[in-house]
Amino acid sequence: MKRILVASGLAIFISGCGFLPKLDSVVPDNRDKFRKAETMPPLEVPPDLSSQRINDDIAGSGNSAASYSEFEEAENNPLAARYGVRGQSKPSLAGEGSTRHLVVPGERALTWSRILDFWAETAVSVTRQDERIGLMDTSSDAADYAYRLRMERGDSSKSSNIYLSGQGKSEDSQKNEAMLRKLADFLGVLYQADQKQAQAAATPRQASPTAVAAAIRLELVDNTAGGQALMVGEDFATVWKKVGRVLDSRGFAVEDRNRGNGTYFMRYIDPLTERKKPGLLKKLAFWRDDVDNNPEEFSYVKLISDAAETRIVILDVDEKIDSSERASRLLQLLREQLAQ
Repeated sequence: MKRILVASGLAIFISGCGFLPKLDSVVPDNRDKFRKAETMPPLEVPPDLSSQRINDDIAGSGNSAASYSEFEEAENNPLAARYGVRGQSKPSLAGEGSTRHLVVPGERALTWSRILDFWAETAVSVTRQDERIGLMDTSSDAADYAYRLRMERGDSSKSSNIYLSGQGKSEDSQKNEAMLRKLADFLGVLYQADQKQAQAAATPRQASPTAVAAAIRLELVDNTAGGQALMVGEDFATVWKKVGRVLDSRGFAVEDRNRGNGTYFMRYIDPLTERKKPGLLKKLAFWRDDVDNNPEEFSYVKLISDAAETRIVILDVDEKIDSSERASRLLQLLREQLAQ
């Protein structure tokens, strides 16, 4: 029985395999057809879309040398990233009404310093300032109108937005607009000077230090208010630092300095002036300070911004123009030291 059952099962299995389809019918051999296949034409690009604009690269994966400021500008200014449109490259007015403001390119610290120079030239003193928050209050002008200036970050890290308004309830949009335009003109002149300096520095020819020093204007001229003045062919901020270094290094006793007013109050004993010995009464007048005893030894060195130049004048202790020979010698001494 076992042999009969095994033989029957084997016969059924062999007969069943005959009903299975052949391998060629299940997986046909298409090698000949593949060899005869033709390449399809490329996809047609719509007429309003250039194939050059299709880029599969990951943004930032290229070997670009973009700085962080350029990346930041591209993030905040979509026009710069998509169409290459940059922000204003020179001071310009923007906005209307309450959003009226001045757009100033450049470093924030430099812009802040030049605004202080502007108020000093406008004869309006600054009563309060905080560069960290960009707030500046002024005293009242001749028309009894006080300003409040606010400086905010611009579209990029190298630009600032300047807003000007009145303090308190006194708000005059016409005065704000007029003063904002004056500030725009003031900063515009300095911007043009910066551009000329940048172009001169970009020239391949390198001048010697002596030629560079000679190119800076250092000229004694007659002052319109009397006496003489020293004209320096550099901006206020640069001359302020240089004069401070000269006074500190040459033994002048600088008693006070006020950058907002552009003044150094210092003591200078002229070697060509014979100092009189104090009498008995002056020796007993111990309540009087050195300024009262010897006012001729004290002077104000005042710096006045004049567009791209700076004018230096000497004032007496009463802050009036000093037209004496001593003041002329002091200006000559400053001229010699600044030329080095």
